[in-house]
Amino acid sequence: MLGGFTQTVTASAAHATRPPIIKTNSFIIQKYIEQPALVKRRKFDIRVWVFVSHEMEVFFFKEGYLRTSSHDYSNSKNDLDDDYIHLTNNAIQKSCPTYGVHEDGNMISFDEFRKYLKTNCNTEATTTASNLSAVDFDKDILPVMKYQAAASVIAVRKKLNVSKKKQCFELFGFDFILDQDYNTWLIEVNTNPCLEESSKLLQRLLPRMIDDMLKLTLDKVFMPEQEL
Repeated sequence: MLGGFTQTVTASAAHATRPPIIKTNSFIIQKYIEQPALVKRRKFDIRVWVFVSHEMEVFFFKEGYLRTSSHDYSNSKNDLDDDYIHLTNNAIQKSCPTYGVHEDGNMISFDEFRKYLKTNCNTEATTTASNLSAVDFDKDILPVMKYQAAASVIAVRKKLNVSKKKQCFELFGFDFILDQDYNTWLIEVNTNPCLEESSKLLQRLLPRMIDDMLKLTLDKVFMPEQEL
């Protein structure tokens, strides 16, 4: 035993029972939030779209959505391997037999979440804090997501267009999660976010988002002809 570590198996024994699958020397180690905020007893994350224009301006699309799990949340050791509890991305959840039972496409709009917070966040939270019923999406959560999105883009701005291509822009999918106290955490940024219209909600949001993005980029370079 060394400090807080206890040897349970030798490296050679581990290789003998399971072949190595690690193919990189670079890793991102991320703390798992064991007590996330829940919606209807299920885990969720928040997807928003952010794009950087050819003028290096950062835009945050005002309408995002929650991606929910199909099974009630549990952090029991017996449930740690249940992807339908812990992994809320649509690529995983759409394989669950109960996918879409709770919400169309396992997705909730911001407006629906605003209403839910007003009446339910205090009862869903596992904390004993008494002021959670006053959590306001537009005052307490949305500004933090915008700040974290802007800060992350600024941090990598020198690498966004290394080849210095003209009229270059990019769309990102930012994923956030809330803990039991409704603190907002950025968990990942996707450089190739899925644009599949896999729910009625996305059928409404995606065309508006893409149209707005093109108006702020292509339409500024290639001015549309004025109707006579």
